[in-house]
Amino acid sequence: MEHLDGAAITLYAFWIFFFGLVWWLRREDKREGYPLESERGTTEGWPALPPKKTFIGHDGQEIHR
Repeated sequence: MEHLDGAAITLYAFWIFFFGLVWWLRREDKREGYPLESERGTTEGWPALPPKKTFIGHDGQEIHR
């Protein structure tokens, strides 16, 4: 690892962050309008559907989405 300097570490950190951001955004955009039906039989794709979120309203009512 003689060629590992600050610029290389910063570049690797950026790629890790960018991959994580793309993964998170693709997961979160599946919250509305999924599951899609396809002829292949699979409905989730990559990445898998995120766990349901619980929203608590002002009146204490819980909404799961």
